[in-house]
Amino acid sequence: MTNMAEAIEARLRSYYQWNLPVKIVIDDLEISATGIMSNSQIYVPLKTLFKEIKQPIQMQGFNVNGTYKGNLFDFTIGTQTLRLNGVTYHLDAAPFGTNQEIYVTTFFVAVVTQHIYEWFDENRLLVFEGLENETFQIAAREFAPFSVLPKQFMAKDIGGQAQLPTLEWDGIPAGTKSMALFFTDEHPLNAGYSYWTVMPLVPDIKRIAADAPQQQKTMHRFRGVAPVQNTGYHEYLFRIFALDTERPIFTGQLNTAEEARNAFDKHLLDMAVYPVFAKL
Repeated sequence: MTNMAEAIEARLRSYYQWNLPVKIVIDDLEISATGIMSNSQIYVPLKTLFKEIKQPIQMQGFNVNGTYKGNLFDFTIGTQTLRLNGVTYHLDAAPFGTNQEIYVTTFFVAVVTQHIYEWFDENRLLVFEGLENETFQIAAREFAPFSVLPKQFMAKDIGGQAQLPTLEWDGIPAGTKSMALFFTDEHPLNAGYSYWTVMPLVPDIKRIAADAPQQQKTMHRFRGVAPVQNTGYHEYLFRIFALDTERPIFTGQLNTAEEARNAFDKHLLDMAVYPVFAKL
């Protein structure tokens, strides 16, 4: 069995443990209530989360008003919808609970709090991390961060067009000699696998699109996304690494975000991230 096959098998064993709790961490704070597994989804205790990050929230049934990081928002939970500041999202699974506690999926928490998340197999740990207002930033022209990926960027075999988005970045750190672009699937079943990798990119390049010449440097070509059916929304991250070397030397595979971080190691100056979601 290959190392990758072993890693996938271990990840599946860890994730599909219906009777075991999931620890939840947000901004380095582990909340007192645990998440639960149901229907291939991790559900997060919403009331406890908001209480312990010291953000007021008032709830009547499944209607919720609250504040988060100083920004006022109003949202209503329907059977399988989330209406947030006038924008409707179709949830990956319906929330459930009582007036004492309401459980929602990771997608819901990520969108409402504007946090990305990462799953750690060994500890059954789900970590939410806010995106700081860093100088080094990456953005897509065609869709907003934390939005649902438009269909034209999905894989052709599921009805999409495999269209490559236009990405732009700015605030490249001083001393950058090359960059590497990864497009990773952060769902626990995929654990950061990169479906599109472009490297090395020279620092004077600040944009990439379908017709760009740097496409020739693609290690994994962009073929659109195709999340596994019935596994809810997958969190996809565009990651761009700024490195202090023109061509990092590494051994082994370079298929995941973790492998990239390990390979770049001491050469990493900074990383910019842009999140988007998709599901079947």
